[in-house]
Amino acid sequence: DQENPMEPAGFDEQLLGLKAGDEKEFVLGWPADGQSIYAGKQARFHVKVKNVQAYEKPELNDAFAQLVGPDYETLDDLKKSIRESIEASEKSRLENEYHNKVLDALVEISKLTYPPVVIEDQIDSMMQDTDQRLRQIGIDGIETFLRQTNQSEEQYRERLRDEGTKIARRNLVLSEVVKQEKFTVDDAEVEARIRQMLGLEADAEIDESAQAVADMLRQGAGRNMIVSQLLAEKAINLLVALARGEEVPAPGEHDTGEAEAEAADSAAATEDQPADAETEEQV
Repeated sequence: DQENPMEPAGFDEQLLGLKAGDEKEFVLGWPADGQSIYAGKQARFHVKVKNVQAYEKPELNDAFAQLVGPDYETLDDLKKSIRESIEASEKSRLENEYHNKVLDALVEISKLTYPPVVIEDQIDSMMQDTDQRLRQIGIDGIETFLRQTNQSEEQYRERLRDEGTKIARRNLVLSEVVKQEKFTVDDAEVEARIRQMLGLEADAEIDESAQAVADMLRQGAGRNMIVSQLLAEKAINLLVALARGEEVPAPGEHDTGEAEAEAADSAAATEDQPADAETEEQV
């Protein structure tokens, strides 16, 4: 079992042998080099047992499969679904890993010119993502996390610098591929992505409850985000095809769109500090 980062090691052992109505008080600590937000600290716990329950392992049969969900008539249906889910997850992981290797190979043969702010902006984005994830699990933002783990913001930013630099350099070469290949995104592609984000089929109607979200994604920052994602995907697909020796679209087949080019640029640099990348012809 995975250790619960909110509980120190040995917590469960302290509860062994207790019965309903029993109370116990004890002190436990978290290792200083651990990953918990309470690393290096101790806490006093007061536990009162309300009731004791035992887990009974269910029999794996068709009845169990039907309890899991209405899509499963038999245990074989459930096993097949789990197998397909694991296979799809692993395939996605391997594809992402391969895409990153292709991008890193292109970065290695590219001449990149960019101001330092590009890396700082990428680190800012990573810090914001971390802040959102912490709040989702009940921690009051990254400032609280840094304080409880005895880190300064500067120290944490430095821990992110290598990965942030790698991501920013990948974005730079993707932006240059988009420019040179003159990739564009049309309204139909944006609409298809909006439906995908809403969990709808390509031809499904957007109901009234989701219409406000769809409208937000059709314009302004929402549209720019989608366009940037789609352009990056087209660039990655081209690079992967080149790496695998597959047929690729002829250069110049695509028309350049002003909004699409600006969105692609934003993935690599800020408006005030433009970044540039010169790439070799071969991947």
